[in-house]
Amino acid sequence: MMEVLLVRHGAASWDAATDMERALTERGREEVDAAAQWLRGEDWQPEQLWVSPYRRAQQSAEILNIWGAPQRNIACLTPDNRPEDLENLLATFAGQRLMLVGHNPLLSNAIAHWQGELRSYWGMQTASMALLEGEVFASGCAELKWLRHYPNYAHNGR
Repeated sequence: MMEVLLVRHGAASWDAATDMERALTERGREEVDAAAQWLRGEDWQPEQLWVSPYRRAQQSAEILNIWGAPQRNIACLTPDNRPEDLENLLATFAGQRLMLVGHNPLLSNAIAHWQGELRSYWGMQTASMALLEGEVFASGCAELKWLRHYPNYAHNGR
């Protein structure tokens, strides 16, 4: 059984030349730090982090990776990719716990797709986290264990 933790980047500034270059705001850093501290308290530790190449996701991963886990940049973790784009990559992961740091609409769509839902109603806000579990990550093959939002990570928003 594999656990995949989806984490949306923290709040980001719109003051950038391109979407890819948008940086975290101070609030975004606070949101992501709160998520990292909650995960530490829950003793959930990833074996690897897979991260969007976009600046705000890279900055979020730096804050989240309190364990010093190996990190990979994954080109298909950008906003407009589809969950299916990740599935072949997920099949190559040999571990049990993986953190994906990325964007909406991809992350909300992935929750729906992997649970076999036709459309997404999962609202991944900035610094939201969703834990899915499955033997295989394909349409209808995973289960949402919990969904947490800043600032109250103790509440399961599932």
